[in-house]
Amino acid sequence: MSRLSASIRPERYQLDLEVDPERNEFKGHCEISLTAPRGTRKIELHAVDLKLRDVSGADDRGELEVARVTANPRRETVTLHLRRPLSGPARVRISYTGPLRQDLRGLYLARSGKRRYAATQLEAADARRMFPCFDEPDKKARFAITVTTPRRNRVISNGAIASERVAGSNKIVRFRETPRLSTYLVALVVGELEASRTRHCGKTPIRVWHVPGKSGLSAFALEAAAESLARLERYFGLPYPYGKLDLIAVPDFEFGAMENAGAVTFRESLLLLDPKTVTLAERKRVAEVIAHELAHMWFGNLVTMAWWDDLWLNEAFATWMAFSIVDDWKPEWEMWLDFQHHRAAAFSLDALENTHPIYTAVETPDQATENFDAITYEKGASVVRMLEHWIGAVTFRAGVRRYIRRHRESNAVAADLWRALEEASGRPVAPTVRAWIERPGFPVVAVRKRVRAGRVRLELEQERMLANPRGSDAARRTRWPIPAVVRVRPARGRPRLLRALITRRKDSIELGREGDVRWAYANADEGGFYRPLHEPSLLRELGADLPGLSAAERMGLLGHQWAGVRADRAELADFLDLVDRLAEEPRAEVLETATAPLAWLQDQVVPRLAEGDAEAFRVWLRERFGPPFWKLGFAAGRRESDTLRARRPALLRLVGGLAEDPEVLVRVEEQIRRYLRQRSSLEANLAGPVVELAARHGNKQRFESYLKTMRRARTPQERTRFELALASFRDPALVQRTLGLSLGDEIPTQDVVPLLIRLLQNPGARVDTWAFIQARWNALQPRISTGLAPRLITALPALGTREYRKEVADFFRAHPLPSATRALRQALEAFTLEAELRRRLLPQLRSYLRKVGS
Repeated sequence: MSRLSASIRPERYQLDLEVDPERNEFKGHCEISLTAPRGTRKIELHAVDLKLRDVSGADDRGELEVARVTANPRRETVTLHLRRPLSGPARVRISYTGPLRQDLRGLYLARSGKRRYAATQLEAADARRMFPCFDEPDKKARFAITVTTPRRNRVISNGAIASERVAGSNKIVRFRETPRLSTYLVALVVGELEASRTRHCGKTPIRVWHVPGKSGLSAFALEAAAESLARLERYFGLPYPYGKLDLIAVPDFEFGAMENAGAVTFRESLLLLDPKTVTLAERKRVAEVIAHELAHMWFGNLVTMAWWDDLWLNEAFATWMAFSIVDDWKPEWEMWLDFQHHRAAAFSLDALENTHPIYTAVETPDQATENFDAITYEKGASVVRMLEHWIGAVTFRAGVRRYIRRHRESNAVAADLWRALEEASGRPVAPTVRAWIERPGFPVVAVRKRVRAGRVRLELEQERMLANPRGSDAARRTRWPIPAVVRVRPARGRPRLLRALITRRKDSIELGREGDVRWAYANADEGGFYRPLHEPSLLRELGADLPGLSAAERMGLLGHQWAGVRADRAELADFLDLVDRLAEEPRAEVLETATAPLAWLQDQVVPRLAEGDAEAFRVWLRERFGPPFWKLGFAAGRRESDTLRARRPALLRLVGGLAEDPEVLVRVEEQIRRYLRQRSSLEANLAGPVVELAARHGNKQRFESYLKTMRRARTPQERTRFELALASFRDPALVQRTLGLSLGDEIPTQDVVPLLIRLLQNPGARVDTWAFIQARWNALQPRISTGLAPRLITALPALGTREYRKEVADFFRAHPLPSATRALRQALEAFTLEAELRRRLLPQLRSYLRKVGS
């Protein structure tokens, strides 16, 4: 995609809008002050689905006549042809109308019951759907926005309200002019809204906005925002740059949240919490999302990437920073264990041959949208974390501060950050980090312990990790500079850490005297983005002393071994032996790391076993995890720790969800009946698994009760819980009911893709869901938002067979989704890998179950 002219730059937008959410169209007048070379005769700017009415201009010689306007649909632009050349700085004036969109892009319609709202989502390239503009991130300008709307509505934008006056049945709201912003950071929300009380962080007023009736749900978000903002100001050494901070819960919203300067928009479920029913996981997630968006106020908004190929820099830094900020605020939450779960998706995606480097060339808006994935966010954050560990936290912060001050209210590229970090640290940051940024994939490190002349050495051999056992030999030869940190367990005393930068294919680290080394773990606290695979003897030593590893290392050990099994680098029996040792595991996060691969086996391999062997799998799980679950029981003690409360649902998912323990399922039935009558009857952290398990074999009456509860939900989380649980019913008639709901207004557009994904995960629904997607595509496609389309595509390999792979390939060849082009390649690769993995693991699982059964 050709970029707009670099010589024409906007300086200021005066944007006057007439917005009534009850109408399907809005009106706008946009005046753009710009600089351009003398003699300019054509001005090209972005505009999509806008009807331009009056177009004129002026420069220092007076009025400018626009001879004609030509549309360039493929470039999503219009070109203004001037009657005479410009003599210098100029103003362009455009009156226009635009649709209040239905696809969660640009200025769009959101509904809450009978109320209608207008809200924006302009990233990556959708400001052009709201107003004519230079819609590229390096075209920063100031924005002066005025909105006319019916008097009952509240209006929120980036700046504070400068004035508000009544004009008949309308009111006119004028906002203070913003600092220089990229177009994608402009925000507007119009409708009947209520605000929380105002809380201050220094001089900055903070409010939470929501639809009427949810005032009791804003306190936690307000606290999290204030705590995060104070810590971010200290980290960057600069005050918050946008005057006021509004956090807005939008009732229909594509992503989790959006970092618009001064006016951050959120899904309701990621902002509004009920203190009486909230789970620990929900509190942690809301805090992390808020911290992520506020980190962007400096890293992304104040200093913005020059182009979308450096999107990763914004998102990786904000992802890393969010976990750091919340961990500092709530150290008892151990947020970096949650990060382990997040980066697991990046590991899986990056092991595919159809992955992409963190830094990826971007030509089109759809390619920019494709890059909002786990590689950009979680792998990028892992590299940032690895870099901070390497040069030191204090030095890293000094470099970041230098970078922010040097480029404030401007644009930058990754090289600018590396330069600032090199100046602060005196280390060769750029050549070290570029290997991780510019190459696809990541290393797997074979780890062996060797003894020579009474000294113990750890031998390390790296190559690229590929999920495909028959992947390219050339690709495997890729090398990375690995900042390895090894935890060594001595015979006596506390563990110690050894550090080394591994740059060769084969390298080694000396551990100490033979009698003084019990074991070594080759990725201490999982600080590096690489998978160590320990040789069987070393793995047994680690497995025999799991409590000696940190919780992050126990999670890592399980995750790495399962990845090794998938890539035919490790034996399934060795992984299952590790799981066998987890009965007394105290941390839910570790249990959940084991649950994901066990769930895959239950879904994809166990049904292909003989019934006796399938039951042996369930019995094995019951015997391991049933006793610790029943020791805890369904009822929580008044003084239980958050750690214990989180462990209970993790065990329930194992014993009730995977092992299908009959006694547990009977108790689940009792619990759901009470819970539907009285929410306080069930410990909050158990609500999710109990609601889901009770749906699996639920009848029509249960379905109707869930639907009724969804409609009358008291919190966004309750609404989501029961809405998604509709997709867990396995009765064919109820599956069809749920599929039909996806086409109606009762399911918000934001939830259509998550609902379909849940149906594809349901073994009793996935075939019908795929048939429904194909048969009702014309009706369904408008409800599949651009940003969520890739997630739907990557859920399809659950269908399993090569025949379905061909159907998926053929269907999306005929019905392309431009923002999911890469996701389709990844899904087709996953189809092939999963089929080969099922074939390979079937005899291994059968053999293991018969061994443990005997």
